[in-house]
Amino acid sequence: MASALPVQNSTKLQSNVLDSPLSRAGLYFAAPELGAHVMIADPRSYQVHVISDAAGPDLAGIDLSLDAGRPRRVTIAEPTLALGELLSADAELTPGAHWLFAAPVLASGLVPRQVSGGPRTARARRFFIGKTPDEAAGPSGAVWLRKPEGSYNGAQSSDSVLFDAFVFSALGVQIDSPCTITLESPVIRGQLQLASPFVLHDVPSGVYQVTASATAALASTTHFTVNRELAGGS
Repeated sequence: MASALPVQNSTKLQSNVLDSPLSRAGLYFAAPELGAHVMIADPRSYQVHVISDAAGPDLAGIDLSLDAGRPRRVTIAEPTLALGELLSADAELTPGAHWLFAAPVLASGLVPRQVSGGPRTARARRFFIGKTPDEAAGPSGAVWLRKPEGSYNGAQSSDSVLFDAFVFSALGVQIDSPCTITLESPVIRGQLQLASPFVLHDVPSGVYQVTASATAALASTTHFTVNRELAGGS
């Protein structure tokens, strides 16, 4: 039997992979349907709806994201948001293909793994704004980079920065494809090929660009900021 490849981390920061807790939580998209074309006059008002049978005091809610936008937390009781509410401040809802991502999140901040031994409980849904002739163009799958995001203020919040990425097929099903995370800042540069979720320790202050990529999948890029000299949380 061939030996496993060594874990790759060229950032010079200490890292460790986290165990995902188990849960019986189920999740799926009720709207939009797979491959749906949103044709209404104002697509920002289109209502995204997810359904989950997750319950219990350890459940913090559902993270919902549009494309590479920052996740929004919704509750199990009200798991509906307009597309416009998922847009980043500088983003536009342009005609063409888009991706929605969703996952139940526990109080620990982690996405649980299925009790049956399957993948973690996250889903993706590819849809389109308007009529587009190039539906088959480009990568067929997508990467969701759920974490990190926002600002990490104070030494404590940046002692262990969570990274969490998922790779999906065109049908929105998780696939076991290696994901490479590239980290860039004036002080730290490098690549990580670690199984998600994982943490990086003692992350220096700075503005970071993070790109998650995988074979035959649309890459995802986001930014986060570390201010170790400031007090407070993210």
